[in-house]
Amino acid sequence: MPKNFPLPKLTAGSRARRIYLLLPWVFSAMTAVNAAAAGAAASVDPALPAYTDPAVDIAGDLVCDGADTMQDLMDAWAKTFHSLHPAATIHVGHASKFSADGFTAMLAGKADIVTFVREPFKSEIAAYTKKFGHQFLIVNVAGGSYATKGGTHAIGIYVNAANPITQLTLSQLDAIFSKTLRRGASEAVTTWGQLGLGGDWKNRPIHLYGMLRQRETGNPPGIVNYVGQRLLMGGEWRDDLREQTDKPGESALQAIVNRVAEDPAGIGYSGFAFGAPGVKTIALAEASPGLFYPGQPADVASRNYPLSRQIYLGLTVAPDRPLAPLAREFLRFVLSREGQQAIAEDHMHFIPLNAEQAAAARAQYR
Repeated sequence: MPKNFPLPKLTAGSRARRIYLLLPWVFSAMTAVNAAAAGAAASVDPALPAYTDPAVDIAGDLVCDGADTMQDLMDAWAKTFHSLHPAATIHVGHASKFSADGFTAMLAGKADIVTFVREPFKSEIAAYTKKFGHQFLIVNVAGGSYATKGGTHAIGIYVNAANPITQLTLSQLDAIFSKTLRRGASEAVTTWGQLGLGGDWKNRPIHLYGMLRQRETGNPPGIVNYVGQRLLMGGEWRDDLREQTDKPGESALQAIVNRVAEDPAGIGYSGFAFGAPGVKTIALAEASPGLFYPGQPADVASRNYPLSRQIYLGLTVAPDRPLAPLAREFLRFVLSREGQQAIAEDHMHFIPLNAEQAAAARAQYR
């Protein structure tokens, strides 16, 4: 008999404690991110450092290439940076569509910076390490979007609206979707009863829905790459995952939600903007015991919601070496209040970093 994998519960006291802990930042975060989700410009954390001119002259050229969803943002950064440093130019490529295109250009010595709207693929990390002999520097420059149908949006976990489940931990989700159980579960979770549901749900099998695990290139789609790294910790997907693909009138992400709406036993992942009648998203926690977050805008902006996303700039530099002065100064501008303001005004609705997140990004390089 399978061991029971009980569903962690929030008591009234823990709910109250969560609300109390959120109060110091929830109001400002909600204002910023609700504006972004609604299509208006988000506000920027006033605690971010204002950009100040360095004590030395900044000059030279940098070539940036990669994801087309970051091209307008890169153009805005490049224009402002050049106005501050007329002897410095950031050349933004407009022929590429994907982060993979920019990465290929970097390997060929044709780009200094890659715009990553996803995490690097394992194959890219291996190719980079083979060529340069060290790890790739990838600096977080913004949060992903909240509830958009394009771009780097947060990921919701969908179940059928009739399903009584309301929350799960990442360990439980790993036990549901993965066959390698890298988050420490003692066994795979294949029935809803293992998650604490009774009655008609006790012996009901769990049906998994997701995107195509691997494309013809050998790499996964960006979202699958993220979920595989973040949720499965690089582990292997279950063989019985029901893969959905793009079709005329129905994207793979919408198909996942639609299939879960049709299947009371279904569970799948998609963006919050793909919600539909017949489904609901559930609250998530990093671990148990822990606080559960439903994936509201403030949860995503703060990254308390476990499946919040990020966007990055990738650069070539050995880990024991400092960045070149121009690249370092450009990153300092991007991570400043002025640089993050450009993110707030960009049409992709990426979420500006707060002061703490920007400080963590600056700590990634020297």
